[in-house]
Amino acid sequence: MKRTLFATCTLLACSALHAAPGLSIYGGGYNWDTDFSGTVSSGGANIDVEDDLGMGKADQSVIWLGLEHAVPLIPNARIRYFDLYESASNRIQRSFEFNGQTYLASTRVDSELELDMLEGTLYYSPIDSNLKLDLGLTIRHIDGFIRLNSIIADSRLDIDEILPLAHGAVRFDIPGTGAYVGGELNAIKYDGSSMSDYNARVGWRSDFLLGVEVGYSQISLDLDNVSQLTTELDMGGPYLALSLGF
Repeated sequence: MKRTLFATCTLLACSALHAAPGLSIYGGGYNWDTDFSGTVSSGGANIDVEDDLGMGKADQSVIWLGLEHAVPLIPNARIRYFDLYESASNRIQRSFEFNGQTYLASTRVDSELELDMLEGTLYYSPIDSNLKLDLGLTIRHIDGFIRLNSIIADSRLDIDEILPLAHGAVRFDIPGTGAYVGGELNAIKYDGSSMSDYNARVGWRSDFLLGVEVGYSQISLDLDNVSQLTTELDMGGPYLALSLGF
């Protein structure tokens, strides 16, 4: 929440600035319900977040702010913040273990999962005309937790990881319309774990700085015994975002 407030204030402050010649500032954000599926485990069998825990829809907030310039050799930059939270309460149909605790069949388990992701991306645009190609590196900090609580067991595991991801994006501006289509991919695979996210989008920007964007985003997080936690999680769905550009 503190990060969300900070990022929002930063975006609003930057929106009050006028871009200098050769300098472009852009930003945007959205809040959306996203589909949420997959499994988690810690020392036991896989626990299905939908079938076992009753999860299915997560609240997701995303905000971003970027800066592009015409200075040779110096990369463009963007910061982006994700916040995803889901909670559920479900009477489980089978017994399972999680982080040394046993959860018995027919008992009610309250569960929470939160992922805060703050990232910085440095990228170059080797093609920059109506067709724009971005290539770079994203450094992402993942801060979150998963908690399972029943009448006889209570366990929480924290996630605190910093990951470097390859970054690529493409965008095509339709001349004379203010409309564009594009997509983005960030991905890494290491030591049996992997993380990736992508989106495909269509947008329009007015002559008055404001714009709107419709797209589909997907995040996959596969951790192999990282901080005692193993996951195969997929989070995604359509979104509607507001954007600013100077």
